[in-house]
Amino acid sequence: MPKRSTGCFECRKRKVRCDEAKPECNTCLRRGTKCPGYRPLQSFILHRFEEKSERPSLIKEDDNRYRYANHKAQEEETSSGESEQGVVGLLQPPGRRASGAPVLRQVSPIAIERVQHIGELIWLYLPRSDPHTLPPPSALMLTLPQLPATSDVLLAAVDALSAAQLAVANRNYQLVNRSRSLYGTALSKMMHTIQYPDRAVEDETLLATYLLTLYEVFVGITSGHGFFYHVQGLLRLVKQRGPKSFGNRLNMQIFHAIRYNSLSIGYHVRKGSMLDSPSWMAVTASAAKSDPYVALIDICIRIPRLLERTDTLSTPLSPAALDALIADSLALAAEAKSWFSTFEKHGPRYTSVPISDFEGFTQICDDKETFPEAYDFFAFGAGICYMIYWMSLLILQSNTFKLLLQNQSPEHPFTPQEMYLWDRELSGYADSSVRCVPFNCRTEVGYVGRFGSLTPLVVARKYFEAKKMERESAWCEKVYQNARIPGLYSTPIPMEPLKSMQRLVQRSGRYI
Repeated sequence: MPKRSTGCFECRKRKVRCDEAKPECNTCLRRGTKCPGYRPLQSFILHRFEEKSERPSLIKEDDNRYRYANHKAQEEETSSGESEQGVVGLLQPPGRRASGAPVLRQVSPIAIERVQHIGELIWLYLPRSDPHTLPPPSALMLTLPQLPATSDVLLAAVDALSAAQLAVANRNYQLVNRSRSLYGTALSKMMHTIQYPDRAVEDETLLATYLLTLYEVFVGITSGHGFFYHVQGLLRLVKQRGPKSFGNRLNMQIFHAIRYNSLSIGYHVRKGSMLDSPSWMAVTASAAKSDPYVALIDICIRIPRLLERTDTLSTPLSPAALDALIADSLALAAEAKSWFSTFEKHGPRYTSVPISDFEGFTQICDDKETFPEAYDFFAFGAGICYMIYWMSLLILQSNTFKLLLQNQSPEHPFTPQEMYLWDRELSGYADSSVRCVPFNCRTEVGYVGRFGSLTPLVVARKYFEAKKMERESAWCEKVYQNARIPGLYSTPIPMEPLKSMQRLVQRSGRYI
């Protein structure tokens, strides 16, 4: 005799597997239907004996008598409990749910998938070691699993970014297309959210917009335009909130992440932002006293304004304006070098090792001769600070050197020794910047290290091109392409991010 099914009536009717959860099975709950319940474990089986037959015939059991029996019992229990509640408090037996107590909702499969995808995102994106040395923008990603799932725009951004991370890691074209669909959904929800002033300035909305900027870095094909517009939107929302609205741990981490993205764009378009004003600098004044990363960004965030002042110098040059700009540039460089001296108070935080020692980097670039050695930093956070410092000083001092050349008089030109010292300093910044890259492109560092190396590679390549150093320039371009999206697109992404955007910003002068 075949074994009778013990599933609920609905699953038996649909002939699907039932998980037999009590009082209602999860299969019915997922379908949004009311579970009719189960057949009792024991029941009487009646036989009908007919006179003309020696074998008794079974009377088919009426299953309808048991349908929804558990729901009726619960309703009767609830009604009786309510009628007696005013007379005396009833003690329930151990393990029995009190009448009227809420039943725990089943976890949605979509929510389970989202948790799994967030875990995968963090595993692939962040370093798998040094969790306590992450700079604030990287540490921000660790807060994603702890945030309540109440913001639909944040959930949509998390879904899009998680799909993008998986698509890039697995080189999956179909998942790239799926991630773009999720990205479009996130943009639609973002447009709907920012229509409400109170929701537009929430921490969740800022975080969602920041995650969309990361999406553009993963699979964006707009040469940085999407990244630029998202950062512009973030700055508008930050301006709408005001400096005094930032104070707790979450929104301060979001603010640090926005500052770094704004700094990166400022270097590309040579425009300062509102974040270098005294009121906004005051937001990070306290954190800069204990965090060297924050203190460094406080210095670097003022460099784009000097680049902007350089591009707006009148022709013919105004001697007073030029002298003031040179003085401000030299003063800021001295402040940065003072930070560096404090940062290396106990000696360098790295050692120089063969480039082949960095696991996974040879898959990105197999050239071991152009830069045979690279820096192995003691911690991930230290490597990020070094890389930002050398890149920023290369930008600042290159601009200052050009200003000094314009300001020199025919009677007192630069001496060969002065030219040599300047060339040695700038070459040292460029060389050190690229020697940071292999450490950040290791397998265990994750994609955050790779993406953090993109702007330093662009800056160093520009310097090498100006110096006619073709091997070094080609090395930077190869690492740039393969560290980002190796083999994902048939047409390589051009290594000129925001080039057209730079011309647009310079013409219009519009950058917050």
